[in-house]
Amino acid sequence: MERRFLFLTSSARPAGNSALLARVAAEGLPDRAQHWMDLTALQIPPYRDLRPGSALPEGPVAQVMAQMRQASDIVLVAPVYWYALPAPAKLLMDHWSGWLDAAETGFDAWARDKTVYLITARADPDPTVTAPVEAMVQRSIQWLGMRWGGALHGVGDAAGEVARDATAMAAARNFLRP
Repeated sequence: MERRFLFLTSSARPAGNSALLARVAAEGLPDRAQHWMDLTALQIPPYRDLRPGSALPEGPVAQVMAQMRQASDIVLVAPVYWYALPAPAKLLMDHWSGWLDAAETGFDAWARDKTVYLITARADPDPTVTAPVEAMVQRSIQWLGMRWGGALHGVGDAAGEVARDATAMAAARNFLRP
């Protein structure tokens, strides 16, 4: 099966450092194997827990779910804001709870076929800054039975500054390769 990568960006700065790092990671992938979605542009609504009931995803949430279902690999592309994921990325993950509650989505079954990666950028050079974000994503996808593809972290504050992080840029070039 040909791999299909879904890049879910969530930065308040569309051409920010995490996106730049992800673009470098995607350079060796065929264009047809890449699909990019900007979660900030989709205006994902707040998650409402309807248990014991449920509702099928609709609107932008349904769009993201459809793209995730088609993907073999899901790449969360997110700057680290205040030691956490940006709100749009976390909000999408909150919606996963609703997808699980709506058995008709089949999320619990098809999610297991996916590999999830995390690409971040941060201003703070302290490498421990990303640990809580990485742990949250990794534990969530493991709980869902998804595969953990790994994390790539870069350092950069001003737009484009991550390009000066030679270690991250070198790692990006091979990050999504089998």
